[in-house]
Amino acid sequence: MSEKKKSLNFHSPEFNRPDDLNDWSQNYRSFESLDGVVTADMRHQTERLGNNIGEGVPARKGPHSKAGATEEKAERAVATPAPLIIISRGRTLIIDKDRERAIACAKTLGEKKLTCSILVTDGSGPDTISRGPGRLSLLHADGASVRGAFGGFEATVSVKGERMPLAKHFGDEAAAFDLVLDLQSVNSFEGACLPVGYYSPLPDRAALDEALAEMAEMRGRFEKPRFTDLQKARCFHGRSRARDCRRCVEVCPVGAVRSVDGAISIDHYLCQGCGGCALVCPADAITMTQLSRDEMLLRLESLLQARPEDVRSPPTLVITDVRTPDHTQPGRNEMDDVNTVILEVDHIAFVGADMLLAALAFGAENILVACGPETPRSITTAVEREVDTASAIVRGLGMPEGTIRFAAASSQNIATEGDSDTPFHPIPQPGRVPLEPAMFPSGHDRRALIRLASRCLYDRSEVSGPRLNLPQGSPFGAVTVAGNCTLCMACTGACPSGALSTNGDLPQLVFRESLCHQCGICEEICPEKALQLQPGLSCDLSAVEAPVVLREVEPFRCVECGVPFAAAAMIERMTEKLKGHWMYTDERQIRRLKMCRDCRTRDTLMSEDMKLWNGQ
Repeated sequence: MSEKKKSLNFHSPEFNRPDDLNDWSQNYRSFESLDGVVTADMRHQTERLGNNIGEGVPARKGPHSKAGATEEKAERAVATPAPLIIISRGRTLIIDKDRERAIACAKTLGEKKLTCSILVTDGSGPDTISRGPGRLSLLHADGASVRGAFGGFEATVSVKGERMPLAKHFGDEAAAFDLVLDLQSVNSFEGACLPVGYYSPLPDRAALDEALAEMAEMRGRFEKPRFTDLQKARCFHGRSRARDCRRCVEVCPVGAVRSVDGAISIDHYLCQGCGGCALVCPADAITMTQLSRDEMLLRLESLLQARPEDVRSPPTLVITDVRTPDHTQPGRNEMDDVNTVILEVDHIAFVGADMLLAALAFGAENILVACGPETPRSITTAVEREVDTASAIVRGLGMPEGTIRFAAASSQNIATEGDSDTPFHPIPQPGRVPLEPAMFPSGHDRRALIRLASRCLYDRSEVSGPRLNLPQGSPFGAVTVAGNCTLCMACTGACPSGALSTNGDLPQLVFRESLCHQCGICEEICPEKALQLQPGLSCDLSAVEAPVVLREVEPFRCVECGVPFAAAAMIERMTEKLKGHWMYTDERQIRRLKMCRDCRTRDTLMSEDMKLWNGQ
């Protein structure tokens, strides 16, 4: 969205005149309330937010029950950011290689009070532009690229090998479009997923008719929720040149997350709330506002507990973003056995390692995460990585290989292994009986929830030690320090999460494992290469919160006043490095390195060098 689009004047005429979404359809006999009528924008928001939490599931007492979550939801409502206001005037861009078909669609939309501009990408000239009242604007071009979101699409065209904004040909009327109808075999949008307001219905003729009917409703004043919240203070992006975190930028299928001037910026007009950025963010700097973690926990817990009382064996949980046939009861597919529970989510990225481990703690025996064929590749890769992280943890807890699995899915067969049609078979765990499901306090971030769930599973396991080994690249672990560390404290200044810190004026390097994300910036910044990452997860919650002194040395005392001010190893290292330097050829200059700040300043001001510099 351009800056001009974002600054809205609510006193302008466009906000103070009736539109086509009123209750009256120009006939007094048809005057009726809009109750029950679902317009296009309402339908889009409903599809994103999915079913109501706990819908059709018996109420259950507990910290995540509806009664217990009332106050929490009220608090979240206060913190929920205000929705975006989008004004759509019906300005529509039609892109097609078939000139006649594009003109026919433009006439159909024109009858529904939409203003259309046509871009024919057949690669044939000459440039043909028609303007005038009631006439279509039309241009022949070699190709086009479109970016933006509903209410603010911008197009760039290629004409005779020259790329330029479409507005250069059509004028200000093409500076931005509210809607786009793309009838090409390959759409022109710069992204893996199409945003709201961008229609690419072909080759299905019925889908084209449906799109034309819906586009007529996409004119007026709309509210769009802000799906994500960004806490820039927690973001790792821009902290390192060699290991710069760009996960949210790379995973976003619509390009709503970008790096601007070394900082992450989210275009909330373009964001579709898929949750991919929140899933991959290692620091929980990005969180979802529309479907919070606590709401997802409530839905998961209620689903696993809403089973027939005569069923005693632990259930198998299938989590998928594919729509399955009608359920005979909540969470169960009529084609599956009674011991299989299916959780349908609007976006598979809503489910990360925290939810998978929580599901096991809630009583699930096996979990299959099934991504549909329309899931963007970047999201699929991110979800698969989360499954790998959760699988590594459950392996460390002694659970069978394959307790948590990832697979492709289709509407015909909800769970298949890879790309085959082999149904998913749960891993049997003989002798396992249902245990009392875990209860997790609300308000925890992803990392804390993973630790809580792992601790719960550890208490039920027969694993001897609380520390679980994880593969390289895991977001949990510790840091070791070699003996050549000089306590220069460069790592404490570079650590983005505060896991490494000092202990006041004492020459101590302190580490807190609960804050370490294994980002590797400390390894990169250390001049002595004395730091090394140790991936792993400790199920001892008190141990990971306790500060640990990684290295401690005797303090070096000022040679003038005797005040301790640095580590002896650092002074020795610095003195050794600067020997022979042209600025430290004199013994007095070398001695200054062994003074505290006050004594060093005093000695410099009283030195002969200062007199020479002052011309005395």
